[in-house]
Amino acid sequence: MVIDTTPGGATGAPTAAAGQNASDQAAAAEGPVRAARLTRRATTVQQGTLIPAVLETALDSTRPGHVRAIVSRDITGFDGRQVLIPRGTRLFGEYEADLNAGQNRAFVQWTRLVRPDGVTIALASPAADVQGRAGIQGKVNSHFLERFGAAFLQSTLNFGMGLAGRSLTGDNGVVVALPGAVQSSGATSVGGGSQIRPTLRVDAGVRVTVFVARDLEFPSGETRR
Repeated sequence: MVIDTTPGGATGAPTAAAGQNASDQAAAAEGPVRAARLTRRATTVQQGTLIPAVLETALDSTRPGHVRAIVSRDITGFDGRQVLIPRGTRLFGEYEADLNAGQNRAFVQWTRLVRPDGVTIALASPAADVQGRAGIQGKVNSHFLERFGAAFLQSTLNFGMGLAGRSLTGDNGVVVALPGAVQSSGATSVGGGSQIRPTLRVDAGVRVTVFVARDLEFPSGETRR
């Protein structure tokens, strides 16, 4: 006789395999995915291409803003025969101000590319470092003193006032409640400090890349290599 010792028996929680089966069934219900051929390989920069560049402007996450960079190497089309994005092409992007604790990378969205000959194209592609990792690493200022300095000072005052309060007793032996008022003030200071977010700065001259998020098609007629 075989005894099933699995907790919960057949009514246990769904397994990872069951979740995978459900995902496979959903994909099958959508039908087959058909391959297509690039029709303009010579004039297409394919999705996933990394465009190396150098920042021309610095970033400061204190406020949202715009950023500019310059392409540092020629980028060819899919077949490698034509230079579609020449060195010296300018990149324009935007970045947000929000930076959470523990983050050390600025997240930039490149919006536009302008070549030296005046050809321009929308990018809608994220910034990455030279290894393709999302975001641009920078120097973080956690504002430690601004966030916690007042709290540390308040704790010291609380401790001192607590010691002093032991000697400030009336004839009935009741301790004067000075420390409580100070603690309330300290809580207000800590609450205000928690609203200060860390800021990140990236200097001009840092090497970055554009991770091309979709195929870019350029007009024909560029100079061949």
